[in-house]
Amino acid sequence: MTKYLTHKQAIFLNGVMIQRYTPKEHIGVKDEKLLDSAIMRPQSSAFGSDAYPSLELKAAALFESLAQNHSFHNANKRTAFACLFLFLRTNGWILNVREKEAEDMTSFVVTNKPSLQHIADWISSNLVQRS
Repeated sequence: MTKYLTHKQAIFLNGVMIQRYTPKEHIGVKDEKLLDSAIMRPQSSAFGSDAYPSLELKAAALFESLAQNHSFHNANKRTAFACLFLFLRTNGWILNVREKEAEDMTSFVVTNKPSLQHIADWISSNLVQRS
């Protein structure tokens, strides 16, 4: 059974990202509805079927929504990646990428708006099962 990220976890991670990398930036949610939408998206269903049937698609949906929705005042990209990492880790997987690749992919998702399948494929190609 898939374990989903909570609203509180996303807000906590946003605070951690700002305190660690840019402590003078404003911490907090800019748009609660956009945050809720992003957090709930991986759990969506359509016509009684799971809208995102694989863990990679669920992770991609979460990552894409958090990165593109700009629901926080600051650190949206960093928070999106941290949430992606935590979501996968909570479900027994590690996203095995270097910091530069994580930064590049996150910026690519925001700037180029690739397909959800493209994001899911990138996630899948970098997954390692936790031991």
